[in-house]
Amino acid sequence: MASSIVDIKNMGDALRNTGYKNIESAVAEIIDNAEEANAKNAFVILGEHIDPSSGRKVIHEIGFLDDGSGMDTSTLGTCLGIGFTTRTGRRGLGRFGVGLPQASLYACPEVIVYSWQNGIQNCQRVFLDIEKVKSGEQTEIADPVNEQIPEKYQQYIHYQTPTNSFDFSKSGTLVIWSNCDRISPKTRGPLTERLEFALGQKFRHFIHNGEFKIRIIAHENQDAAVDVAPNDPLFLMEDNYVLCNENCPAQVFRGVRGDDLEPAFELYGEETVSIKYTDKNNSVSSANVTIRFSKVKAKFYDETAFPTGNPGAYPFGKYASKMEGISVVRANREIDFRQFDFYSTTNEPQHRWWGCEIMFDPVLDEAFGVANNKQYVELKRIEAEDIDYEEEVQPIWCQLYDVIYNTIKEMYRLNEETRRNTRSYDDADTPATNIINSVENESANSDEGDSDIDEEVIDPASDEAISAGKEELANQGYENPTDEQASRFISNKVNFDYADKGERAPAFDYKFVLSTTIITINTSHKFYTLLLEKIYPNTEARTTFELLLASLVQSIRKTDTTQKQENDKLVTLWYNRLNNYISELANPRNTN
Repeated sequence: MASSIVDIKNMGDALRNTGYKNIESAVAEIIDNAEEANAKNAFVILGEHIDPSSGRKVIHEIGFLDDGSGMDTSTLGTCLGIGFTTRTGRRGLGRFGVGLPQASLYACPEVIVYSWQNGIQNCQRVFLDIEKVKSGEQTEIADPVNEQIPEKYQQYIHYQTPTNSFDFSKSGTLVIWSNCDRISPKTRGPLTERLEFALGQKFRHFIHNGEFKIRIIAHENQDAAVDVAPNDPLFLMEDNYVLCNENCPAQVFRGVRGDDLEPAFELYGEETVSIKYTDKNNSVSSANVTIRFSKVKAKFYDETAFPTGNPGAYPFGKYASKMEGISVVRANREIDFRQFDFYSTTNEPQHRWWGCEIMFDPVLDEAFGVANNKQYVELKRIEAEDIDYEEEVQPIWCQLYDVIYNTIKEMYRLNEETRRNTRSYDDADTPATNIINSVENESANSDEGDSDIDEEVIDPASDEAISAGKEELANQGYENPTDEQASRFISNKVNFDYADKGERAPAFDYKFVLSTTIITINTSHKFYTLLLEKIYPNTEARTTFELLLASLVQSIRKTDTTQKQENDKLVTLWYNRLNNYISELANPRNTN
């Protein structure tokens, strides 16, 4: 006796575990369907209720309204079935036939779809309730029934804002996720921000080109509605989610427009790469891939743009770090955003200051390994020993590697050059440096030294001192330091350097070079971002902290050299303890 391929009653939980990365990816799937239905507008409508277990307002329902072509009875009747699709064209974002039900069930157990053509009065409805499927109450997608959309959504059919009028009455679709139980974050504000960021990035080309608008609406507070702006990881779009002000480069300006605002990056170059692939007839064909590169404008990156000389420590730098990576775009829709092993990020936060975008047409779906939920591509490193160079069609990663790797390397070099060329040693001495020099020199000239350790006196004008000074200044990014600057550097009892060493590096580090102590403060460490950068504009506060740090390090220097191992151990323990404390401050554990 023949048996069913799938026992749908026992598949209920499996259908809800569909492998979406997050709620943003599931929402994007529904927006894909709207865009492919030639919609010009899509609303994401967030509905809240009071969670009885927590007493908080949380999102319990999301409605998706679009003004696309709508679905006829036949299409609507199959739209919630797995594997059914009428969108078999290559371009289509919804051609895989799994998006609507998979994305919906990821977020909620019940999805209702309304659609209409030739007027809202012809609206029809279908639904899928996974709990009813599991209990055996629902065994199929029932035929569409004539039914008007729920009353609370009717206000959006003709919708007016101060700047736009929206009309969804002619044709369109309304998807409702009911009883949402897998949404994170659960509250409206954080969820809106996440959706605004992600949808702006994934659909940036459609939004930027004026082809498509996405509006996020809080049903209970429509004044908080957000029009999604392009979120361009290349920072090139003039209507970007984030723009910058030349007069205030350290800040970010989100959702603000004005004559003094501009994209922070500039186009570095564009390459067209002919990709060989095996087509559906098992023949070798070729198609073009376009790769665009951008890098930060000098005025938003050089040493003169930031009080500390470190752009990564400021809001714009922190935002840029969130956009660090390579964007893969299929038919103008971003599919994936990662490193893809085209470069190394180990302790190199400077990679946030360039952008790269790989754009391809759907004919290359198989070559890129596009997932059916459009969340990722199979673009990964191929080791040399695993490459068969006699094969006519090489893995696509290999075909792209040289162009991407070499261009990133060159942009990185040019950005570093921009920093070096504008860094001036004239401002390197801080008030703390002068205070320390005064105290230490007076102590050395008196009979009241605080140490029994005799240190070799180094002539700062000697060849040894000048050579060491130049080497250290070069390490800090100063280009072609003079003999006088190198001598001055070595003659300082303590020199301070503020540098981006990465979030995992210690809050500060130190080393002893000839007669000077070099203290490096890590501007990526949370100790800096949570405290130091906030007090930095206050010269007295900054000086006080530098004196505190210098007093500790100089005390270590003046202890007996036989204690070096124990000193190092103590400092390491302090580093680790500070990291733990600061991590708890930034991300407190739930102790309830």
